[in-house]
Amino acid sequence: MSRRAYSKHIPDFRYVTYLAEGGTSAIHRANPWTKLALLALVVGLVTVLMDPYLLLVLLCLTVVFYAVARLPLGLLLGWWTLPVFFVLSLSVIFIFTEPGDRLAGLDISGFRIAVTDNGLVLTVNLLMRALAVVTFSLAVFMTTRYNHIVHIAYRSMPRTLASIFLLSYRFMYETSDEFSNILDAMNSRSGSLARGVTRQSKIYAGIFGLAFVHAFERAETISKAMEARGFSGDLPISDRVPRPTAGGYMAVGLGLAALAFAVYSRYFDTGLSGW
Repeated sequence: MSRRAYSKHIPDFRYVTYLAEGGTSAIHRANPWTKLALLALVVGLVTVLMDPYLLLVLLCLTVVFYAVARLPLGLLLGWWTLPVFFVLSLSVIFIFTEPGDRLAGLDISGFRIAVTDNGLVLTVNLLMRALAVVTFSLAVFMTTRYNHIVHIAYRSMPRTLASIFLLSYRFMYETSDEFSNILDAMNSRSGSLARGVTRQSKIYAGIFGLAFVHAFERAETISKAMEARGFSGDLPISDRVPRPTAGGYMAVGLGLAALAFAVYSRYFDTGLSGW
């Protein structure tokens, strides 16, 4: 399948679906309920863990999980750009405000700006947390068939909320297509994005605005077409998801044990893990 992504930094949703539907790895064959439970455990662990070395181990495990699924690592590195930028833009202030030993500083008009060791560690921890969750989430969506996602959504959420979630997931495809269409049209007319910061910002603003307007119009057209064909608000479930296997229960059990140990170590006995 040829990819049609307008940026290497933003996931190509159609390529994600292609990998999920056509993959043959052991992770693809794993039970979707097991992968969803493991994703919840990863979220719990990144919330509880504070030690940077343990967070690094967790991040490495999520990358290994991604690699075992035979998913393209090159794409993952490009897709990491957005979470890295998002975390750094939100946590950069902690580097200068978190109490700790001063690593570097600068005096400006009587004000002292200093980078502390605790602030740097906190930023690195936040970055590893975000990358671990993003990596495992991508691995789950890129190894789970859409029919299974529909079944899990209707089994784990109220029907109205499940329909909204699935339709919102579908809307991302429409938005992605509109961005690609606009950029293709601009490039075919010898358009360029490299024209200075001010000019480039205006171009990007116009692209985002126009893409979302077209995406909403296309979504409304699809909605009317679905209603004309008798759509009642529920998406059809064409495939069932079996219960997890014994190996799946064992993997979830080990994850629960690790989460319980992390919670106990942090809140009840901080000396148990050396924190």
